[in-house]
Amino acid sequence: MAEDIAISVNDVSKMYKLYDNPMDRLKESLGLSRKKKYKEHYALNHVSFQVHKGETVGIIGTNGSGKSTILKTITKQLKKLDGTVFLGEASMDELKDSQISRRLSMVMTERLRTELMSGREVVASGRYPYTGRFGILSKEDWAKVDEAIALVHAGEVQDQDFMKISDGQRQRLMLARAICQDTKILILDEPTSMLDVSVQAQVMTLLKELQEKLGLSYLFISHDLDVVRWFCDEIAVMEEGKFVETGRTEDVIGHPKAEFTKRLVENFILE
Repeated sequence: MAEDIAISVNDVSKMYKLYDNPMDRLKESLGLSRKKKYKEHYALNHVSFQVHKGETVGIIGTNGSGKSTILKTITKQLKKLDGTVFLGEASMDELKDSQISRRLSMVMTERLRTELMSGREVVASGRYPYTGRFGILSKEDWAKVDEAIALVHAGEVQDQDFMKISDGQRQRLMLARAICQDTKILILDEPTSMLDVSVQAQVMTLLKELQEKLGLSYLFISHDLDVVRWFCDEIAVMEEGKFVETGRTEDVIGHPKAEFTKRLVENFILE
């Protein structure tokens, strides 16, 4: 494995069984059926790509194309059918969850629901991979938390109720949580899709600044071609569980070859 590779996904597939009759699923689970009574649907069909250290790879496609399945497979939320995923030189199949969380962090689309937690407390949860079973943070852990909050310029809201601050400030704190997790790889799943356009620009600019300052590698999942064009070094266009085109962003968008990519570029903003 090359030393400059942060993430390497090799020939990964994910298949779902689609049953016409729910009873067929039950019979199979009980070992009562020997006949194949389902259709195979490949949400991922032998997908391969790499993210180089310090760079951003964007995966783009319409809803249902397989973007979320890639994310969940890489983070082991879904079990892959075959293939390998490496973080640096380490196979994820050989890493414990605690080891993965020290190498990989995420900023997701979904809004985090908290109960009476301050912004600083939410950020502090990023240090849990480094604490014992009781989740007690040391002075060094809290220093990491405060440093991350300062990096995202969210000090003025750190003591407020996380659920009562603006969407933009919440996303800054979620980014701080990922930063204080102290990983070099971040997966960004539509991190600005819930934000106003002006706030989107602020968050994306902040992500670029942090990447340059901390040497981060990003895997960026999006449906917005305009954001991907500005933000990503490389792009992978996904359709029905496959990559139909990959390459440097300016080449893929400036000179698309696949018909699906051409349609995306013509439409510019994906639905």
